[in-house]
Amino acid sequence: MAANSTTKHPKVSEMVLLSIAMLNDRNGSSVQAIKKYISSNFNVEEKKISAYVKRYLLMAVASGTIIQTKGKGAAGSFRLGGGMKLKMSELLSKFPNEHKAVPSSSHTEEQQDSQPTKRGRKPKKTKTDLKATSRAI
Repeated sequence: MAANSTTKHPKVSEMVLLSIAMLNDRNGSSVQAIKKYISSNFNVEEKKISAYVKRYLLMAVASGTIIQTKGKGAAGSFRLGGGMKLKMSELLSKFPNEHKAVPSSSHTEEQQDSQPTKRGRKPKKTKTDLKATSRAI
């Protein structure tokens, strides 16, 4: 007697394909990155959707929709198969202005500079900083 609950997020297949397309990693998107993208951009908890994402990844690799670049089973990195790049325009048209491409590098210089240092430690000096201080002496 479960009531029909309407979900406010798209199908898991659409969310996984959209996340792989938006992450746009060169060697494929990892399972962790896919789950993180889905949980941050859709109204879904990562723990609840985890099993469904893994199941879809296995099914999609078997059908050829997604190519597994690294790992075995539902672990590793994945990227879109040949025919899926053409269908992504249809998926993107369903969700206009909600999703924007995420840069593939997780740590940029701006993010590293804005992060506070741990326990009051001074940041390590780079080679260019060391050269500049040695010249000043």
